[in-house]
Amino acid sequence: MKRATASVDRTSTAVVGLALIALGGGAVAWERGEFPGRERLDAAFVDTAIDAGWWPWALGAAAIVLVLLGLWWLLAHLPRRSVGTVAFASVPDADADVDGRLSVDLGTAARSAAKSLAAHDGVVSATGRSVSDRGQRVVEITATLDPSVTSLDKVAGAAAQTRDDVVTSLDGTPAAVRILLQCGKSRKQAGRVS
Repeated sequence: MKRATASVDRTSTAVVGLALIALGGGAVAWERGEFPGRERLDAAFVDTAIDAGWWPWALGAAAIVLVLLGLWWLLAHLPRRSVGTVAFASVPDADADVDGRLSVDLGTAARSAAKSLAAHDGVVSATGRSVSDRGQRVVEITATLDPSVTSLDKVAGAAAQTRDDVVTSLDGTPAAVRILLQCGKSRKQAGRVS
């Protein structure tokens, strides 16, 4: 999100929030009879509506709609760490007759590399994803090791080979590769103590 867009977004959110707080405070003051100028306003319809049987249901429905809209707004503004597609660096070619652009989906590349790593001995499972880490595009692979693995030599070799394969396949793409190895739980560790 651009800085100007973020500034407008934050300002409009603050204005709407303050307006809702003022509206709520005004409603509380009205209910307590402390609203300035209440006696000059003809609000018999408000008293009639409040005393009606449908009012609590309408108020509850409006509150639910507003809460859902607020949650949607918050979720829509969560930062996305996923990178998606990235263009390959183009090399000008004088003999090329066609102008074009190649791109790669880093998430697909990460999942494919994770599947390849999961096929090695000593690796129980592996997952891959593409993330943005401090402005850097990263292909991140997390591998869960078999608890019976006593030496990391074989697994480290497989991880290094997977990393080299990803780097080679993404040559020309500004992306880093990170492989995380985590130990799996044995059945003894997974058991409950009562």
